[in-house]
Amino acid sequence: MRRALLTGATSFPGRALTDRLLTLGLEVHALVRPQSNTAQLARLGVILHMTGDDGASIDEAVRQARPDITYHLANLYLREAATADIPRLCEANITLGTCLLESLHRRKFQNFVNVGTFAQFYDQTEPRPFNLYAATKEAFQTILAYYADLGLSSTTLILFDTFGPGDRRAKLIPSLLRALEDGGNIPLPAEDLVMDITYISDVAEALSQAGGGLIGRPQDWQDKRFAVSGFRHTIRDVVATLERVAGHKINKLWGEWKLPERHIALPWLGPKLPGWSPTVSLEVGLRQTLIAGPHAP
Repeated sequence: MRRALLTGATSFPGRALTDRLLTLGLEVHALVRPQSNTAQLARLGVILHMTGDDGASIDEAVRQARPDITYHLANLYLREAATADIPRLCEANITLGTCLLESLHRRKFQNFVNVGTFAQFYDQTEPRPFNLYAATKEAFQTILAYYADLGLSSTTLILFDTFGPGDRRAKLIPSLLRALEDGGNIPLPAEDLVMDITYISDVAEALSQAGGGLIGRPQDWQDKRFAVSGFRHTIRDVVATLERVAGHKINKLWGEWKLPERHIALPWLGPKLPGWSPTVSLEVGLRQTLIAGPHAP
């Protein structure tokens, strides 16, 4: 039985990937912090490894897990970071992953799938971080390149906006769903921005295929970045589609959310994964999310 090691397993995409890997019959291990809510992972049979901020606990978890494939999804997202946020931003997005890479390298567990963000590509095809969060993600990419040069077999999947049942993040679609449920007002930008949106099961499948590809066809995957790009819609399209699927209007306040001067007008257009394409449209995904209900796990 193949063994997978995950960071960020309690996150929205992490939970979906965990379900997918377990369905495929993998033994799933997860690096988790003591304060994390791991009840759902434990019920699923995930083997939990409690780690702190030190490299020693991460190394011990790697020693026990002996992963055939490692997925690094853990990160701290802050759109605007204050000075006081910088240490924890760097610890979550750089230090944790670097300690993990060092342990995997020394113990010769060489297959590593990294998750990046489209905010690393601000208004151009080459890396240009949009904010400090994206800059820390890009800094880790440089560290990953060093370990790849030492023999680590790695690939990076760039995620865009994701959605689906159980998403409680402060993102557009969860916010629209809450407004739909409670009848409250939702401020929206006057500008009709383009979003690249992928349903969560498609994201999990992309991550799973990347892991299998690294193991089976490394020449097609290693040392590359791929866009997990779904379907592109304007914000007005997203709102209209949800209203049509739900059969109810949302109390929209267009122009009340002021667009910052620095913003991403058009998401990065990067190479897609070999053999992967999104299968769940926005309309179908929204319908499945509504059926699952507001409190779906």
